Amino acid sequence: MLKVGEVAKRLGLSISKVYQLVDRREIGHHRMDGAIRISEEQVAEYLEETRQDRGGSIRPSRRPPRPRLKNFSL
Repeated sequence: MLKVGEVAKRLGLSISKVYQLVDRREIGHHRMDGAIRISEEQVAEYLEETRQDRGGSIRPSRRPPRPRLKNFSL
């Protein structure tokens, strides 16, 4: 499992951009005791989903984010 900073380096993005991707649920992730961890597979999946074909066509984006449930706890 990778930390946000490690994912940012691998993708060539800022740490804040990776947090934005997490908040918008554009990249899969896990939360463990408040820490965000992203697996190698989730990074590869994100890269595949954002890949653009040479013909210039844009691949469809991920499904829209799920609505957040406020005042909900387990």
